[in-house]
Amino acid sequence: MFVDEINLTVLSGAGGSGSVSFKNSSIKSSPNGGSGGTGGSIKIKVNSELHDLSHIISNSSLKAENGSDGNKNFQNGKNGEDLTIEVPSGTQVFVENELYADLHERGSTYNVIDGSRSGRGNFDLISKRNPNPQICEQGQKRQKLNIKLLYSIYSDLAIIGLPNAGKSTLISQLTNSKAKIGDYEFTTITPNLGILNNSDFKLKICDLPGLIKGASEGIGMGNKVLKHLRNTKTIVYLLDPLNEQYSLNEQINLLNHEIEEFDKSLCKIPVIKVVNKSDAIEEDDDSYVYISAIQAEGLNKLIKNIEETYNKGSKRIYEDFQKITINSDNLNISYEENKFTCTGSIVEYIIGISGSSEEVNNEIFYRYEKSTIPEKLQEEGIQNGDTVVLGNLEFEYKK
Repeated sequence: MFVDEINLTVLSGAGGSGSVSFKNSSIKSSPNGGSGGTGGSIKIKVNSELHDLSHIISNSSLKAENGSDGNKNFQNGKNGEDLTIEVPSGTQVFVENELYADLHERGSTYNVIDGSRSGRGNFDLISKRNPNPQICEQGQKRQKLNIKLLYSIYSDLAIIGLPNAGKSTLISQLTNSKAKIGDYEFTTITPNLGILNNSDFKLKICDLPGLIKGASEGIGMGNKVLKHLRNTKTIVYLLDPLNEQYSLNEQINLLNHEIEEFDKSLCKIPVIKVVNKSDAIEEDDDSYVYISAIQAEGLNKLIKNIEETYNKGSKRIYEDFQKITINSDNLNISYEENKFTCTGSIVEYIIGISGSSEEVNNEIFYRYEKSTIPEKLQEEGIQNGDTVVLGNLEFEYKK
């Protein structure tokens, strides 16, 4: 089954925690605790051998490997293996309906989420301030993200038109496609693909489901059809002269309007206007290519027109686009009844410490004071005596 849209939950690998250990354990001197390994990242990579997203299980949770914990005697934990999701050229990555990547190039890789931070062991925490630390850091938890993958077919030519224009018949005549053909609306409910026959060019042709008025607003199969135009080089408007509702010009205007409303950039793609069912009408306009798909008439002229357009160097309008790697929010502050609750990766870093309780508390407050949190709390209007919450830790705010 052809799959061009999929929703996934992806999770980075958790970071491994550091270790507290000493060469001389009796007096707890000479720290030698190893640090944890970094969690695995989530990556999306283009595999040009793929032609849809059916190899991925929709609505599944995909997890990278966790980093392992550090150990005594300077033994650092192993980094978690990255998880790579392979997709076909022409796949977009959306997060909360915002485009973060548009992947086209063979081997192009987008790093969705970096692996979660590892925790340092007490050897790596040695400093002038604390030359003999009895603490270590905990690894950062998994980072979770809901993403949507949207695939648009790569083709050299896309055939569009109103329902019953004869698109499936035409692609069956032009290629090796076994498109389903019937005398009713929306015979084609998924795209049909084939390679152009009787041509020196191995052009991939795509026959798309019928468009109707309001397609750009999602009416009918709307957006599911129009999105497959973004990665084609040439468009064929297949027009039906026997359509009782729309004249040829009205069909062209309708197709132009829906494409422009969906994505104005698609208007840059060259268009060949083809009138089907010419065996039932008179040919009287040189701006059209006249054919009869069912009678296989006029196809050589159409193929020649397609080749001429291809020779002019038509190309796809979209190229690789990538935003920065997505990471969890650094700091969030919520307020309720004189209590300011802080969450985010910066808070995890501040309170994610294990070991001697006295040293843990000292380190937490040192990191808190050095962080941007006090300044942000002041911006939020905190007053002396209000409560600050960092995870399971609560304390009274004093300026």
